[in-house]
Amino acid sequence: MQKVREIACGALLLLVALLAVAPSVVQARGIVTGREFDSYRLPNTTVPTHYTLRLDTDIHREIFDYTGNVQIRINVLEATDQIVLHSSRSEITQLQLRNSAGLKVAVKNFEFDEDKEFLVVNVGTILQPNAGTYTLEIDFTNSIARNDQAGFYRSSYDDDEGVRRYLGLTQFESVDARTSFPCYDEPGIKTTYDISIACGVNYHVRSNAPLRGIQLLEGGKKLTTFATTPRMQTYLVAWLVSDFEYQREVLTDPQLAIASWSKPSGVHLLAYSVDASKRFMRAMEEYFGQRYSMSKIDNVAIRDSDYSAGAMENWGLVTYKESTISFGPEDGEQRQVGVVTIVGHEFTHQFFGNLLAPKWWSYLWLNEGFARLYQYYLGAISHPELQLRERFVTGPFQTALRADNSLTVRPMTYYTETRYSIARLFDSIAYDKSACVLRMMNYALGETTFQKGLQYYLQQNKERGVVQDVNLFDSLDQAAKEDARLPLSLSIHEILGSWSNQAGVPLVKVSRNGDEYLFTQERYIANDPPATPFEDSWWIPISFSTPTNNAYEKLPAFWMPPNVSEVSYTITTAEDEVVTFNPHSTGYYRVEYEESMLRELTVRMNRDHTAFEPATRTRLIDDALNIAQSRGGNYEVVLQLLNYLQHETDYVPWAVAYDNLQYLQSMVRSNEKVSRLLQHFVQKMASPLLERYGLAHRKGQSAAEEELRTIAIDLACSGSKSCTDGALAAVHSLEGEVRSHYTTEHDALLRYGLQQINVEKRQALQASLSKALKDKSVENGSTKLVLTELLSSTGVDSKRTLSYLFQLGQSDRPKALQRLLVQSKVALGDIVESLQSELSRRQSNSAYYKNGPELLLEWARYATESSEMEQLRSIASSFDPWVVAEIEQQLKANRRWTETNVEPLTNALARFFDA
Repeated sequence: MQKVREIACGALLLLVALLAVAPSVVQARGIVTGREFDSYRLPNTTVPTHYTLRLDTDIHREIFDYTGNVQIRINVLEATDQIVLHSSRSEITQLQLRNSAGLKVAVKNFEFDEDKEFLVVNVGTILQPNAGTYTLEIDFTNSIARNDQAGFYRSSYDDDEGVRRYLGLTQFESVDARTSFPCYDEPGIKTTYDISIACGVNYHVRSNAPLRGIQLLEGGKKLTTFATTPRMQTYLVAWLVSDFEYQREVLTDPQLAIASWSKPSGVHLLAYSVDASKRFMRAMEEYFGQRYSMSKIDNVAIRDSDYSAGAMENWGLVTYKESTISFGPEDGEQRQVGVVTIVGHEFTHQFFGNLLAPKWWSYLWLNEGFARLYQYYLGAISHPELQLRERFVTGPFQTALRADNSLTVRPMTYYTETRYSIARLFDSIAYDKSACVLRMMNYALGETTFQKGLQYYLQQNKERGVVQDVNLFDSLDQAAKEDARLPLSLSIHEILGSWSNQAGVPLVKVSRNGDEYLFTQERYIANDPPATPFEDSWWIPISFSTPTNNAYEKLPAFWMPPNVSEVSYTITTAEDEVVTFNPHSTGYYRVEYEESMLRELTVRMNRDHTAFEPATRTRLIDDALNIAQSRGGNYEVVLQLLNYLQHETDYVPWAVAYDNLQYLQSMVRSNEKVSRLLQHFVQKMASPLLERYGLAHRKGQSAAEEELRTIAIDLACSGSKSCTDGALAAVHSLEGEVRSHYTTEHDALLRYGLQQINVEKRQALQASLSKALKDKSVENGSTKLVLTELLSSTGVDSKRTLSYLFQLGQSDRPKALQRLLVQSKVALGDIVESLQSELSRRQSNSAYYKNGPELLLEWARYATESSEMEQLRSIASSFDPWVVAEIEQQLKANRRWTETNVEPLTNALARFFDA
């Protein structure tokens, strides 16, 4: 699942989990028994073997209550007089238990543990194992009128006549299946499902499995029945009740129907998603040597404002924000990148997460890491024209390094039990760091061996269908030994275990004595390192490149062992040769060169940057800038290194430089002197890029060209009269008819132009943009997102800004926030105040409450003023104590950053321009 979740504090998560398991009293229907459970895990004395679920809905009549009946076949594993499963929000109207002969078994009563969300069925006899199958049948009522965008809930759209049309959809990951029907709601419990759903005759139902049949009912309704699903966990159960329409393609050998669904007015934007799905699915099946296990898969586009999850990999019925899979005839290659990668992410889950389910949420990274990695790496196979492998470094790799550099970050494998602490596991560690670590092993073993290991992993575990990290380690180890890809003394368990069970990213320090290179490792902390150094250490694959030796530019020259003070390695080099380490970012670590080595690399980069691969230039920029910020020094050398950017024309180095420069600008935005100097420097570096690419979008250009032009406009427009004039002209065009389509370059120009006009004109444009968003001719989801961002950039309505940020995904939000703070000069305090206002008028189970902490934690990275910090503290107190603690940690790091960096950066910039 592609979700927005922020870095979790390992220590605090552990504390919350420990506190959460304090005994709680079961709340019974009419009685209090005092029964206590010592864990949030089900006792698992019983397990389900099959569900038959029937729902009756009236969404077509705008009635949002529904009734349900679930029959759960159960095996007893241990003698017990209780059946314990999950249920929340459902009103149970009848409950009965039958044995394998169909005879009723006496039930004394049923109770609810509200805290643990348990439904406890107290049986009038002792149920014995191996005594046959029991069937628990429950009738219940529930409602989709909920505003947390979880469980079975409602969405809507306005049709061409302006009539509001409603639909019902599901979002069960991680623990919300239980809020829609009683079930055993844990990821390691897999079984089959027969699902039938009644709706109006003018509506239809889609679910995980293919359609089996439709039966007409009285009262203008019909009952849709689906085939039995594969064995799967509850969080993948899904259905859609709507009047959506679709585009479809049926593949043969074997047969597979691929369809994309949306509201009728948006269906013409779905063709590309169907084609992308087809190409990715076949590439994935071939790569892993495994066929997709059903005969159909649906993509469903949900209105962005009604879908906070981003996308969800439900087996056979994948859901997305509509802006992520819509593609119109005027959209460019950049939008294709977005569609392919998000479809690729969710389709990879059909194997990693669906076919192989995590035994518990501790192993969530086995789902999300593979999905994040292969959305790029399989996407590069299915869509080679998009150059997606290169984009891994500018996307997940950068995100992971930023997320994994704090004192409180958790390891990849992390145990917790409660609803809220499980939700916090859906963070950059699960998605991005784990993808980087898996990618590192791909290069360390060689792709052929790694691919073989994953094929073993799928084949060896798919029958059981439930996995933990050691299962992956076993399969990769088998392939590595067969192909002799590791030293005999090493195993995958040792190597990968050092990465999955320890928090943080390594910093490898390199010094040189002739041809002898000396290496040490430590944990990298961006700000406020602890007084006592960490003892973490890893098995690190060290790669390098020289002008005459690239044999080890992606493969490990050697494995740097943990718990060793220093490692020596000899690299024979000519007198004028330089060596770069981790030159393609294949290893998940930063490199700190001794100053003489960094100065020599800086000289060479400015003399002829093309002597280094674009990936190598990228790594040098990112490591040098971040290490300088963590120490508050060496900016003179770093600025000289960045000076070469005036000659850079490749997307990858510029994308990473842009990310870093924007962060610097956001952190010094309230200091007029250094902000002005930094802007002058940025303009100087980016002006040649702006001159090269100009302002006009060119049809047929690559995504890299689109993004380079956008970067140039964002960084250098203020120093160019022609760009400023173009930006003002673009803004004035909004006073007339708003276009139905905007490119990213238009977006960048308009954002800058909006800041060149006065408040009155921005207020007038706000009305024009608001009207355009409601225009039926504007159906493209990405265009709506651009218009929403422009509304946010006016700085007039902080509520609009909040809504815009809330809609964005994990990878997009930091960049958007930086642009709003630096370019559009939107006050962070206004955004925080707007969230506080929204929370004060919404129910505590709203999507704003659910996702509030992640927004606050992201915003806290940019709080530099005392007033901003106080606002964040105030609103954080509305949430659990861990939110306050994490924000305090971030604010402390921000203060240290300011104290450590502002003065040396100012001095270095002043000397740069004096030189």
